[in-house]
Amino acid sequence: MLSNKQIKLINSLHSKKGRKENDLFLVEGEKSLLELVKSDFSVEFFVLAENQTDLLNELSLKSPAYIYTVSEEQLTKLSTLVTNQVGLAVVKQKQFNQFKINSPYTIVLDGIRDPGNLGTIIRICDWYGFKQLVLSEDCTEFYNPKVIISTMGSFSRIEFTYVDLPTFFNNNSDIKKIGAVLNGENIHTYTFPEKAFIILGNESNGIREEIIDTLDEKITIPAFGEAESLNVSISTAIIADNLRRFILS
Repeated sequence: MLSNKQIKLINSLHSKKGRKENDLFLVEGEKSLLELVKSDFSVEFFVLAENQTDLLNELSLKSPAYIYTVSEEQLTKLSTLVTNQVGLAVVKQKQFNQFKINSPYTIVLDGIRDPGNLGTIIRICDWYGFKQLVLSEDCTEFYNPKVIISTMGSFSRIEFTYVDLPTFFNNNSDIKKIGAVLNGENIHTYTFPEKAFIILGNESNGIREEIIDTLDEKITIPAFGEAESLNVSISTAIIADNLRRFILS
């Protein structure tokens, strides 16, 4: 049976302040829980709906963490989801303090504020095999529950770091900076350099001016219709697909 202290802890993790103070975060939903136990994240404990016996058996085989069972009604009250009929986990955060670029190509995000966009971008990076992500300090929080839910478990396979972008680029000046903008070279015919940071900007304003001014090259996803712009996660997918095709060519 969950204690009042544990219930209070779970509720505190709904807020950024609580996640920061406890160095913990929530993972919710069956897919994410199953991906979680394949990873090296440390689970404090699970909370499952009482009828999730198959999931309980599978998790207990793959994780030593204690599993509490509660009613679906209580689970939903504990969850950040409107309804949660499966379960959640309280998990220790990982901070990649020794983050080092280990791939020729790295996605860099400048000012992404929407949790759903960040979660989808994480999932896209995982799909295309780009396992590191660099975020500006004003990007939304990686461990936000909406981000974690949107990744569908991909959060467990991505290394990330929050940085001051100008300083980060200065410290990695040997790597070219390629920005996704509206007036760059056609992505479908573009030849990528041997190493590059691929930079995507804020949902409303794009890449900030101080970064635009330092770009080595600019790329554009050409439009064939009349839409004003693309969602940043869709843009990331198109660029990642073109980049992966280039690597494999």
